[in-house]
Amino acid sequence: MGRLGWLAVGIVLLTAVLLRNSLFFTMGLILLLIGLVSLLWSRYCLAAVSYRRRLGTDRLFFGEQTDLWVEVTNAKPLPLAWLRCEDEIPGALTIEPETRINRYSSARRMLVNLFSVRWYERITRRYRITGTERGAWLFGPVQLISGDIFGFSVKRESIPELTTLLVYPRIVPISTLGLPARHPFGEDKAERRVVEDPMRLMGVRDYQQGDSFRHIHWKASARRQDLQTKVFEPSANRLFLIFLNVDTYRNRMEGADPELREYAITAAASIGRWAWEKGETVGLYSNGSLPAGGRLRVLAGNRPDQAVRILEGLARLRAISLSNIEQILQIETESLRYGSTIIVVTSVVDEILERPLLDLRRRGHAVVVVHAGYQPPKRQIPGVRIYHIGDGTALDATGTLELA
Repeated sequence: MGRLGWLAVGIVLLTAVLLRNSLFFTMGLILLLIGLVSLLWSRYCLAAVSYRRRLGTDRLFFGEQTDLWVEVTNAKPLPLAWLRCEDEIPGALTIEPETRINRYSSARRMLVNLFSVRWYERITRRYRITGTERGAWLFGPVQLISGDIFGFSVKRESIPELTTLLVYPRIVPISTLGLPARHPFGEDKAERRVVEDPMRLMGVRDYQQGDSFRHIHWKASARRQDLQTKVFEPSANRLFLIFLNVDTYRNRMEGADPELREYAITAAASIGRWAWEKGETVGLYSNGSLPAGGRLRVLAGNRPDQAVRILEGLARLRAISLSNIEQILQIETESLRYGSTIIVVTSVVDEILERPLLDLRRRGHAVVVVHAGYQPPKRQIPGVRIYHIGDGTALDATGTLELA
């Protein structure tokens, strides 16, 4: 009740006293009681009210489903005639039932729940979420709205708590992409077949021209007064490095093709999972950015959770590129060991990309290009195998989802 309402109550009571009218006086008392109840209700309606959002899991494979529970608790003796909860949810995910969802932008929607909560009562509602699009999706914040039973006043409270749901990119068998099921990258051996494991130091030797400065043993060099290079034991596992280009055109002014980009991400995820299942040492690098800043960079490894690290990185990957893929290739392969396999997933194959790939071939590495595009690339690079995997339309029609 506002100032005009309290003024009206005062006028009624004063008139009743002056006229000594019991009916007016009773009406004034009733209005005064309603005003006090309204004041009490509006002040304490959201006190001890909690809103909890809970997911069945915080990670989903593409196409999987999970539950979303919304829980409201009123931990006080004052009941709530009405409580409206407006929770922001991502617009890209499928949520059922959709009867309480209002769309207010292309990227965000509002999950609206209206409750009538008694004293010390807890109410839970359940929704079903389907991971229909790759990404790191945020739920929240939520706004609680309530007031008195008469509708004289409304109180709002915002809860900034956020919940993140990771949806991994789609994973398919590499044969579905058009790659050979057997030895898609392994028949093209590097010229030097000695593969050394930097985690297994065997000894030192004199420095030779071409050795990486990262492998110099500085303590041994100081003792012998001559540069010494670390010698590592050979490793049975090959090193697979996947480089993902999120730019779908050479000139960024031309725009971007979201479908081709997502198809390239699917290809990178599928190849990474394939290499991990084969027990190979695999890493993933991209020129795409991450929400926390920087670019995607999953260091090579063969740990049990390596595939999960790759999928989580691709799930968080944004379409904004921080540099071109040629710069990433140059930085990450500067001190690469012999016998490595470089896999470049890209929609752009031209003379600019050709230069670093030929340099990798001269340094004794196997290089493979996986091209995602509407037409096969016109340019052929000597010594580099190029796979054209199309634009993803055939995958949508015939490809089957394979969950890890």
